[in-house]
Amino acid sequence: MNRYHLLGLSAAGGIMAGLAWTNWFTGLILLTAFVPFFILGNYLFENRDRFRSNAFFVYLMPGMLIFTSMSVGWVRTASIPAMITVIAGMSFMMTFTLWLGNTIILRAGTITGSIAVISFWMAFEFLNLRLPVLSPWINLGNGLAKDIVFIQWYEITGTGGGTLWVLLSNLLLSYSIVNYLTQNKKYKLWFSLWILLVIIPSIISIIRFYTINTNNDKVHEVLLVQPNIDPYNEKFTIPFSEQLSKTLALAEGSITSRTRWVVTPETTIDDPVNEELTEENGYIRTIRDFISEYPRSAVISGLVSYRLYPQSVKPPSGSARMIDSTGLWYDHFNSAFLIDSSGVTGIYHKSKLVTGIEMQLSSVMGRFINSIVPYMGGTKWGYGTQKERICFRHPAIEQSAAPVICYESAFGDYVADYVRKGANMICIITNDGWWRNTSGYRQHLSYASLRAVETRRMVARSANTGISCIIDIRGKIIKRTRWWEEAVLTGDISTEVSMTPYVKYGDYLYRISALLSVIILAYVIIALPLRKKNSPVSSELCNP
Repeated sequence: MNRYHLLGLSAAGGIMAGLAWTNWFTGLILLTAFVPFFILGNYLFENRDRFRSNAFFVYLMPGMLIFTSMSVGWVRTASIPAMITVIAGMSFMMTFTLWLGNTIILRAGTITGSIAVISFWMAFEFLNLRLPVLSPWINLGNGLAKDIVFIQWYEITGTGGGTLWVLLSNLLLSYSIVNYLTQNKKYKLWFSLWILLVIIPSIISIIRFYTINTNNDKVHEVLLVQPNIDPYNEKFTIPFSEQLSKTLALAEGSITSRTRWVVTPETTIDDPVNEELTEENGYIRTIRDFISEYPRSAVISGLVSYRLYPQSVKPPSGSARMIDSTGLWYDHFNSAFLIDSSGVTGIYHKSKLVTGIEMQLSSVMGRFINSIVPYMGGTKWGYGTQKERICFRHPAIEQSAAPVICYESAFGDYVADYVRKGANMICIITNDGWWRNTSGYRQHLSYASLRAVETRRMVARSANTGISCIIDIRGKIIKRTRWWEEAVLTGDISTEVSMTPYVKYGDYLYRISALLSVIILAYVIIALPLRKKNSPVSSELCNP
């Protein structure tokens, strides 16, 4: 193969992987998408005398750029420089991760190297879930979100199991192809293993999808409001009081005596509410007066809030800002409020924040982010967060809701923590209108289905411009609105109490992979050189 063939392999892998995040192709293509990457790595290994050690990185990078461009290119609706930064950064990190695994193959052989490829990639995804400056948006397990019939076992593994499935599938299939091309009869074994790996989990999942039952003993009606306020042209020009009146008028037209929850989107009101003086706030009084007509109902609404702190020399929190020379401090929050006829009974602060828009960074990094990201309803100085998840317990029925705000729904273990604390249902409030009519809002919607499967909780999703929906415990959307139109959606939500293995143990696969990555690196860097000093070196072909 010449360099054009190698670049072709890289591009093919990038296109196939990127297709999984489009709205017109199945995510199951990921089960074969990385095969061109692995065949590329194998060819460079077998011809390592002709290529430099960094050749795999150089040839792989174009494919990763294609992958990320296809999957998160919609960030361009916010800012072209922001899109370039995200695509370049994610491509580099993914390329480096696979290159590092390929380096282990060169130094320690196929078996250790293949384990390293899986472990390193999953450790990288674990960092995406944990480090605030990274994002799990295109973790491979998320790419299967549209194919919920085949991933019901996420209730055991979470998205980490999906990533493991994808990587194992690609490795086994690439082994089969490499052996076939070299006329090694082992290709039949590898191909058979690949078929079993694809079919067995799929059959188990399909059976689970059609046999699992919802708890129909305690079912309550939820009403979702989609006011469809344009975040670019209306959100900050129309008075917030008018926006609230519109939202409540939509709700009033559909609320019934059976309605127990009324849910409005993230930042329904973007005019900060003092958390210490909620009863004196006009917006809160308006919502309270509305719901007082329905004493067995409660409202979950997205509001921006703030908290004042007394004088101090040091900031009381990492996101607190000083008001002036008086020494007083304050924090802003992207919040969810629980409001019933008695007033505010619960406040939750969004704690998985979007980097550069909602999260405060260092002064140097902050100035850089400010220069590439426009104002999008967040605060460049950063929202505050809270350490623990809380549930909103309904005042009249035995049902507790997990108040999940926007970006938080992309974090499986984070959402599972609500269920550990007693949530019977998941309530997602969001404003996806910032991304306009791109694949961004569709991807975000599909991730809500993953949370339903992982926790076996129904999901009620209220989105400002859509898509609002109700999702059953299998991850299937059973009711939905259309994109970019005013709408109200009503439906029944079950009260689920069981705990899935994933809820109990969280991202255990990712934690194991992170530990295994450390062990492999220690072995290759420390133990292997010592071992080679005391024994003859034998070359091992990459062909398994």
